[in-house]
Amino acid sequence: MQVKIGDFGLAIKKRKKLRQTVCGTPNYMAPEIVSQKGHGLEVDIWSAGCIFYTLLVGRPPFQTETVKKTYKKIKKGQYIIPEDRCGPSAQHLITSMLHAISTERIKIGDILNHDFFKNGYLPDQLPRYSYFTYMRWAI
Repeated sequence: MQVKIGDFGLAIKKRKKLRQTVCGTPNYMAPEIVSQKGHGLEVDIWSAGCIFYTLLVGRPPFQTETVKKTYKKIKKGQYIIPEDRCGPSAQHLITSMLHAISTERIKIGDILNHDFFKNGYLPDQLPRYSYFTYMRWAI
């Protein structure tokens, strides 16, 4: 019941200035990457929020039939959280991680101390369908 996520494709030791590289899976790119405004470490919180959403809902938050439409939704921060899949604390955490303004996104320490993780339900095991969620929308 421990999930570890890693992607070190653009990892660097020190970030003294905003990065300009546009790289990654479109569904997980932060608005500042899509808009090519320069970005910092906050994009990692955004991407983690997209992954969190995907794990709970079963599809990425900004998924559309074209990359152009996906980018448009990302720039607007336009997504819907199905209430039948996410309780109030999960909804709050998702909206805090997917804040369109990077400086307003929740900080990593606050994520780990969020009510969802402190007081949320933790199952003994994941349902079998959760192992195959990626395959349903990736194909």
